Amino acid sequence: MNTTDNTLNFKRPCRYLRNKEMFYQGADDDAFASGLYWCSKTQENCGPDGSNAGKTECCTGRTCYVD
Repeated sequence: MNTTDNTLNFKRPCRYLRNKEMFYQGADDDAFASGLYWCSKTQENCGPDGSNAGKTECCTGRTCYVD
């Protein structure tokens, strides 16, 4: 049986990553999804390391990442 395990591609985002969908229980692929992210540590669209905040950017490997 050949199955694809999507959990191998999943990267857990930083605990400080935020987006508005978190507050109204929307989904990322929701028709009203903004696609805008911010860091709750800096309250800006970039993290403490100066790089952009985002679902694919704020993961392991960044100096400011917190699991």
